[in-house]
Formats: sequence, C-alpha cells, structure tokens
Amino acid sequence: MTPLTVDALIGTATSATGLDDLGDLPFLEPLTVLVEALEREAQLDESRRTQVSGTLVGLLVKRLQLVRDRALHPQIAEEVVKAPIIVVGAPRTGSTHLHALLGQDPANRVPLFWEQNLPSPPPERATYDTDPRIAQIEAAVAQMPADLLKRHPVAANRPEQCNLLLDWSFINFALLASYDIPSYRDWLFAADHSPAYDSHRRMLQHLQWRAPGQWVLKYPKHLLALDTLLQTYPDARLVWTHRDPAVVLPSVASLTGYMRSPTPGYDPVRFGREWASLEEMVLRRGLSVRDRLPDPARDHDIHYRDLMRDPIGAIEGVYAQFGMTLSTEAATAMQAWIDSHPQREHGTHRYSAEEFGLSTAGLRRRFSFYSERFGIATEGSA
Repeated sequence: MTPLTVDALIGTATSATGLDDLGDLPFLEPLTVLVEALEREAQLDESRRTQVSGTLVGLLVKRLQLVRDRALHPQIAEEVVKAPIIVVGAPRTGSTHLHALLGQDPANRVPLFWEQNLPSPPPERATYDTDPRIAQIEAAVAQMPADLLKRHPVAANRPEQCNLLLDWSFINFALLASYDIPSYRDWLFAADHSPAYDSHRRMLQHLQWRAPGQWVLKYPKHLLALDTLLQTYPDARLVWTHRDPAVVLPSVASLTGYMRSPTPGYDPVRFGREWASLEEMVLRRGLSVRDRLPDPARDHDIHYRDLMRDPIGAIEGVYAQFGMTLSTEAATAMQAWIDSHPQREHGTHRYSAEEFGLSTAGLRRRFSFYSERFGIATEGSA
C-alpha cells in the first residue's frame, strides 16, 4: 500500500487545483502529526486509506481555494464577525435541534452543510437557495448510510456544526471519532488552538461577505478550547444545552462508535470507556473556562426537557437573555420546521450504556459534578 505522506497529499491537491498558496496560517504541524498517527496507529486497510487520503486532499483543496478567494477579494478580510451566538452544550443534548430552529429566523445566519463543504466561490445571497453546489452535496448525502442519518441528521440545506468551519486547520477533534489515533489525540489536547479559530473566523468572513447575517453557530467540542474561542470572539454569546449524562454518553458512544467500527479489532466496550473519558475531559475544560471567565450576561442555559417540551418558549428565553426580539415571522417559521421535522424522521436511534461498558448509575456518579451544578433531571433510557 502506498504510504500517506504530507508532501504527496499537498502535491495531489496543488495538481488538482493549479494553486500552490496554502496561506499564512500554520497547518503543517497538525497535518504531520495526523498523517503519522494515521500511518502508525489507525490500521488502515486499502479502502479506508483511500478514503482518508481523499478527505485530507479535499481539505487541502478547500484551503487552497479559500486562500485564493481571499487574495482575489481583499474585502473578505475586512468583514467583522459581530457577537455570534454559539451553542456549546455537550453533544446529544438537543443542540442540533436548537441550532436548526434558530436558523429559521430570517434575521439569523447559520452555516449550512453545502456551503461549509464547498465554500468557494463565496456564496451569494441572490443565489443562496439555488446554488448548484446544493444539488452536488444532496447527491453526496443520498449516498450516506441510513444508520448514520438516524444518529445525526444531515442535509445540504440544513445547519451544520462548526467542525467544517475549522477542519482545514487540521486541528480537528472530529477525526478522533473515525480513527484510532492516540498520538494525534494527545497532541490535540495539548495544542494551541489559535490557528483553528483563526481559520474558523476567516471562514465566517468568507461566507458572510456576500450573504450576511447574525451568526448562530453550534459545536460541542468548542468546550475543548473555549478560552481560545472567546479570545477570537470576545463578544460571543454562549448557549449551554444540558441533559442527563446517563442518556448523553451512550448516545454519543453509539454515534462515534458507528464511525470508529470499521477499525480492525474494534471493541465497543473499550471504545465506550475511552470516549466517556474524552467527553468528561472536554466538559471539565469548558466549565473551568466558564468559572475563570464568569459573565452572567454571556452564558445562557437550556435543559433538554424544557427545549423539547416548549421549543419556542426556550428560544424566547435565549432572545430575552441576549436582548433580541423573536418576531412573529420567525416564531411561525420555527413552528413550521418543528411540524415538518419529527424527532425520529430518519428512524429510532437505539443504544444502551451496557453495550459500551458503561452503566447508568456509574455515569451519574461520574458526572455528578455537572448534573448537580446545573440541576439536571434524570431520564429513562432512550
């Protein structure tokens, strides 16, 4: 099998695009650590090697095109990303649902799946709903396994989390779900995330240049580097979604375990325990930043049960916290979205704690530091 190398990946991307300027933001260190971890640790067969090679080349192409566009249009660099609303709660806490609802307000701007994957050239408001890239991404979504969509719904015109805004920095927690790469994981937890958030900000500038709006973003793993996020966006408003960890952790393990399962020797028990540790570390890091930088005006908490029982009421609480007005038009659009997107539209996602070497009682003990702090109600198994 042909080994993965940084030089070969860059060479393929530059040949495919005819571009060679990869920009001024550092990326070689994370890409090198990642490629070496994939080679040494991920046990890639030919199919997965081809897949990950294509993914990395695609990210380099994305980077080359973003740099090219920024050089062609210096106005992009003058764009100001003002006071974004960012949903930062743990995964599987209703954050995807909340993000989609907030995106129904015409005053808000959410990054859609199609434009995050294919951002070049910068999208335009006039053709935002008819851009041919939408069909291109819909065709790709149509090839996604039903079991994946059951766990995490995806559509070209649906809001997607910030992973795809910073993936071209190669500082990317999401890679840990698909590949067993402990050396990259260890590097990631100790790394400076500034280049990732510089990439994130530049991508938002790029997307809003000709299609402006008030950004509403979402990504649970912002908690890994919440201090860097707040350095990048000092005026950010944060929404923390909360749910019983005894339900959250098995659901997260089911989603990420599905992505990791092609790895030879995949053991759901070993993986579940590993992933629970990662989620605990990320949550503790995020809460430590919240404690160190307390700002009651910036942080707003929403409980999963409240969101699901009265989503419009929960959103009214967000708007009241941040001095915004929920218009009748926006509320009507949100309700229409709720009515047309039932909770299990792709089927029921079934999982249990035990299949991942976890237990309901053990998870509640382990995450009591979190549940007790926020008064999180317990739930039955999903």
